[in-house]
Amino acid sequence: MRLPKRNSSSQQRSRRDGAPAGVERPPWAIGARRGPRAFVGIDIGATAVKLVELSRRTASAPLRARSWGVEPVPPGSVEAAGTGTNISDPGAVGEAIRRLRRRAGVKARAAALAVPHTAAATKTLRLDAGLGDEELEVEVALEAERHIPIPPDEMALDYETSHLCLDDPALVEVHVVACRLDQVRSREAAAAAGGLKAAVVELETTAMARATHWLCPVASANPDSTPMLVAALGTSAATLLAARGEEVVFARQEPYAADALRIGGEALAEELARQLGRLARLGATALDVGALAGLLLIGGRAATPGLAALAAQRLQLDVEVAQPWTELGNGAEVPQDSDGARLMTAFGLARRGWAADAAAAAAG
Repeated sequence: MRLPKRNSSSQQRSRRDGAPAGVERPPWAIGARRGPRAFVGIDIGATAVKLVELSRRTASAPLRARSWGVEPVPPGSVEAAGTGTNISDPGAVGEAIRRLRRRAGVKARAAALAVPHTAAATKTLRLDAGLGDEELEVEVALEAERHIPIPPDEMALDYETSHLCLDDPALVEVHVVACRLDQVRSREAAAAAGGLKAAVVELETTAMARATHWLCPVASANPDSTPMLVAALGTSAATLLAARGEEVVFARQEPYAADALRIGGEALAEELARQLGRLARLGATALDVGALAGLLLIGGRAATPGLAALAAQRLQLDVEVAQPWTELGNGAEVPQDSDGARLMTAFGLARRGWAADAAAAAAG
């Protein structure tokens, strides 16, 4: 996310270097390093912090899961809300991160974090394909100010160009994501309190899609033209996304009904399957596609007994619970069963950190 300057003025439209006022690129405080290298993905949920550290012994070596873990956060420090999760006590969350780092033996300091997609506004712009990087950045910031209902000084903004418009090759599609700055700052503060440096902040759903693409054979073998459904079943809400490769083409989150948090056994599987069916119908309608590649279940409730079979029957889709780690371990011990499903978002974030590191090194 590109962040507003702390002393910026929304009245000033451009800086001398052409970048928009109130917008600066994230601090990629990584750079080139020697020897073993590692990057951490931190997934901050309503009840726990999940962490995955990916390392690489040399620049040409494959990534490996060096450490991972789950640590509860103190009650009330992270609040479940209509916009996902809000960190009300970054210090307490940071202490949970520090405990987890110590227990898991984490060495890396650079981290990638995520904000809930429900806390963000997204928009696809059609802009002049001939704009330079600085001109594009200015134009995106101005368009975001016009179309996204967040004051410029309170907005964290990111974007990427997609492809030339099919109906007008003189225009390019630009995907824009914005959220309130406090969502980003609270996560940065929690990471800092836990001894980490936030180098990347992105959407949770983007990290989920990336992890699914890289770790799950049912998804990575799927042609990019056929969407794959991924359901993240967390503590307080279910998130369903449809992904083509690493691209998220649909996402929707719904909190669980109050009664669903108190039931168990077959009743819980029935309630979750019902909710997944409703979300899947919304996704199929929004995507207007004739077929879906299947449904992958991740998150702490993914392994609810009987859920996968019941969802497959209701949705008439192949349904699997994520078991993503067997191909990544390179001989090392790796998370299995429900831990693997819970750590998917953290893995996607850690891998995004490696991509950002490579981009920063190339730019530098």
